[in-house]
Amino acid sequence: MRFVNEFIPEEDVEKYGLEAIDENFIIGGTNSRQWTIDRERDIYLRNVARGGGNEPEIRNQWKWTFYWHGNLINIRLDLLDGGGGRGKPGWSHWKLIWVNGSHGLPEHLHKYREEILADLKEALIAYKGSGVYSKNTSYSVILDISNECTL
Repeated sequence: MRFVNEFIPEEDVEKYGLEAIDENFIIGGTNSRQWTIDRERDIYLRNVARGGGNEPEIRNQWKWTFYWHGNLINIRLDLLDGGGGRGKPGWSHWKLIWVNGSHGLPEHLHKYREEILADLKEALIAYKGSGVYSKNTSYSVILDISNECTL
């Protein structure tokens, strides 16, 4: 199965403990109820916080949870650029700023670094810039890694 965008079924909210995870993001918790999921591989990507305000360096900061084979990974991606219209191909350029704050991947995942990054990019492509609300026909992603990012 490939990644699909969907609203999160209630049974998955419970299965993955999303309400407890939500409390770690935004004052009062996030209310994100959509994700990009590959059920066969047990991987999901969920946007849990997005910067606000007029400053691009804040507005373009997105925080995500990336669940990878039983491991919850918190990441921050900054949206550098993007484009594409409704009913047309789209694209986005992301920069991975941090993984689990400045802690990086847990030790037992270090050997899977390249696979995790490839799956993250694949999930971002499927997300198409706005998940279930995307109206793009196809999508491409550039994923850069910040020099300061510890993996």
